[in-house]
Amino acid sequence: MQKKRIAIIGAGNAGCITALHFNYYSKDKYEIVLYHNPKEFAIERVGQGTNVSVTQLITHTIESNWYDRNYIDATFKKGILYEGWGKKQDKIFHSFPMNTMSMHYVPQKLSDTILKSGLFEVVEKTIDNPEKDIDADFIFDCRGRHNRNKDDYEPLINPLNSCLLYKKDGKDVGLDLTRTVATPNGWTFVIPNSDSVSYGYLYNDTITSTQAARHDFIERFNLPETDYSTLTANISNISFENYVAKNIFVGERTILNGNRYSFLEPLEATSTRLYQSVCRFVWDYMQGNRTKIESNYNIRRVVQQLETFILWHYQFGSKYDTPFWKYAKSLPFKPDSYFKELLEKSKLESYFELESKPRYDGDYYADQWTYSSFRYWNDGV
Repeated sequence: MQKKRIAIIGAGNAGCITALHFNYYSKDKYEIVLYHNPKEFAIERVGQGTNVSVTQLITHTIESNWYDRNYIDATFKKGILYEGWGKKQDKIFHSFPMNTMSMHYVPQKLSDTILKSGLFEVVEKTIDNPEKDIDADFIFDCRGRHNRNKDDYEPLINPLNSCLLYKKDGKDVGLDLTRTVATPNGWTFVIPNSDSVSYGYLYNDTITSTQAARHDFIERFNLPETDYSTLTANISNISFENYVAKNIFVGERTILNGNRYSFLEPLEATSTRLYQSVCRFVWDYMQGNRTKIESNYNIRRVVQQLETFILWHYQFGSKYDTPFWKYAKSLPFKPDSYFKELLEKSKLESYFELESKPRYDGDYYADQWTYSSFRYWNDGV
């Protein structure tokens, strides 16, 4: 029996995870082909955190380990340390469910490793019109946020729109978690990789100028360059919008994924989880068990829930009483029934009882948060 064909356009983070997902779960039914143009868009070389399920996918499919074959500069991620969030405690540690582990890695190195892996066919080609240029049963468009038709998208509610990125060479010994540090202008991630540490200073440029954000970034985190002009040249500034496509399906055979479909700021590293969720949710459509309308509704609902989950973090403010945090707290927060139930349950029982419960079985929050995690957060902020 001849296999059907899945084509993936783009070898960035979303394209690689999409290709790995279908290669791992569906290669007996589908032939996988990855199209990419290395000259088209650069992949950020800073580190990234991910979640438990994506970690399992990556470690089960590529020949890389934590030690002698660490091709993607991976490090263990035991959880997320929130510093300066809320008003009660200076630090709150959110650990992953028992006996699970996540990781940090460098997306550029993941892409390089996958392109050389031989797991599936790789074609270097510029794709202008996916359905005309590609012969495949299903096409996943993972070409990123560039050149989108903005009329086909709608905004997501979020207080951030800019990020300063810096990568420092050298190990941060003993750091096996993601630091999420509140600042007067937003927050900063600190991600350790095997031979570097990545920083991302998130802010809103309608509240804080890029110059002021850069100055605070350098001073607050003691970035190590001695020459100020060299240091500022090595800090890249990215402006972004938070958005989601009105329809994940384009034409007859094309499905959007990655930043081509949606973008939401990086708190909680929800992006890689969403890439994999798209693959899972459209699977029923690909098998003829759901319509496009049903699948689009289900995936859009996940994005709405992630939007709510991220906004929830800002409801408690931070130790800074600044224009940014006042604005962030003022944004509309409308939790659905799942989230309300989760929050109520996490308040009612003891930590011992909560720790003995399985992780929450809602649609999206459970991937990294347990009932006790929500309790620790509520008590901590």
